[in-house]
Amino acid sequence: MRNSFLLVALLLLAVAWQGDAAALRGASSPLYIALGDSLAFGVGASDPGQTGYVSLVFNALQTEPASPYKESGLTLLNLGDPGETTTSMLASGGQLENALTEIESRRDDGIAGNEVVVITIAIGANDFIPLAQSGSPCLTAPLSNACQKAARSALATFRSNFADIMRRLRSATGPEVEIVVLDLYNPLSGAVGPFDSVGDLVVQQFNSTVASAAREPDIQAKVADIFRLFQGKGPQLTHIGEWPPDVHPNDSGHYLMARAVVTALGLPADAVATPPSAMPTATPTVRALPATGDNGDADTPWALYIGLIVAGVVVVATGLLVVARRRAASGR
Repeated sequence: MRNSFLLVALLLLAVAWQGDAAALRGASSPLYIALGDSLAFGVGASDPGQTGYVSLVFNALQTEPASPYKESGLTLLNLGDPGETTTSMLASGGQLENALTEIESRRDDGIAGNEVVVITIAIGANDFIPLAQSGSPCLTAPLSNACQKAARSALATFRSNFADIMRRLRSATGPEVEIVVLDLYNPLSGAVGPFDSVGDLVVQQFNSTVASAAREPDIQAKVADIFRLFQGKGPQLTHIGEWPPDVHPNDSGHYLMARAVVTALGLPADAVATPPSAMPTATPTVRALPATGDNGDADTPWALYIGLIVAGVVVVATGLLVVARRRAASGR
């Protein structure tokens, strides 16, 4: 009996030691922080923890022979939250504050080699959803002064918030940390519908704002070109052709996103392992809506990008009207 108790005690000590060792490895290993909305969380993937783009990037950084993190036991902190906006990211207790706390604590804890080394961020689409929600003037009168004011306000808020987020991240990390921003794709591109071409145009305008901020001297982040990979392939790379339609990427979409991120990090795209369900399904299937996150996932199937597209259409249409009026006034 005494031997049995001794054996149990030894087993418990072994389990406790393994847990402490794992915790120590996590605290002493360099860290990859993923920030963003439902895309970073992995919504749309068959298994967000395995086939979401963040998980695929994390695995690639650990296994690619050319990766500087292959031998260092890289750890992952994915703070992505469905429904996140730039405003909620900046809120007290939000993603940015949590990320900055982690960055600063690892920088100042005296443990060599455990600093944050990579940050990825996918944010922005949810900022424009209110333009497509009930009560928005853009639903009933997209060229009205009220809609134009709402669209300009949404765009200005995004620009300001996004630049603030990026500057605070860079200030906390210093220039040596890799920061990669994912641009947006148009899930309707290639769907041969009213928002196909105009959606491409508007998303490109949004992406130019993101790229411009990333190039700022006090930010210097890299941009993963997601838009180009999805252009003309929305129905193949998202769940937009299924019922209910959903703009989030399927496994193939997340796979291509991961390839774009590792390429931005200077690694070969083939470092990303092909997920088991990489080939898109040919037959539309019925899927449940994405789970609601802490922010209340506003990423409903169509609203995610319709708000952004409405904002862009308003801006483009307003610009065309201004040009037309000037030409009329000048007699040309």
